[in-house]
Amino acid sequence: MKKMFFRILPLLLVGSLVGNCIYTELRSPGLAANMTQYVMNSDDYQIIGPVETQGEYVSWFLLVLTGETGYSDLLKQAREKGGDDIINYRFELRQKSILLVVWNRVIWNASALAIKYKDKIKK
Repeated sequence: MKKMFFRILPLLLVGSLVGNCIYTELRSPGLAANMTQYVMNSDDYQIIGPVETQGEYVSWFLLVLTGETGYSDLLKQAREKGGDDIINYRFELRQKSILLVVWNRVIWNASALAIKYKDKIKK
């Protein structure tokens, strides 16, 4: 009986650890920038409007990576609208993975406000 217990115990431990990691699906807000390098007031910029984008980040065995262009996509859209920068950007993440390192897929939605700096702050 004791011998059987020591054979089954490692299998139960590994099964309980790996069983919860085989497939996961997580949805959460991404990190938000809570710090600025200088203080601006509403006289320093003009709000152009909201910009939004979405994309996907996929990794296989942590070696093959695709995606990851969220911030640059938001900035590109802001510049297409005539803006100079973005503020108040926010990311929402949905993650699915198999064994955490075999396959990992993150689908993200990003939004921000496009702004145009006024002449006095550009100097």
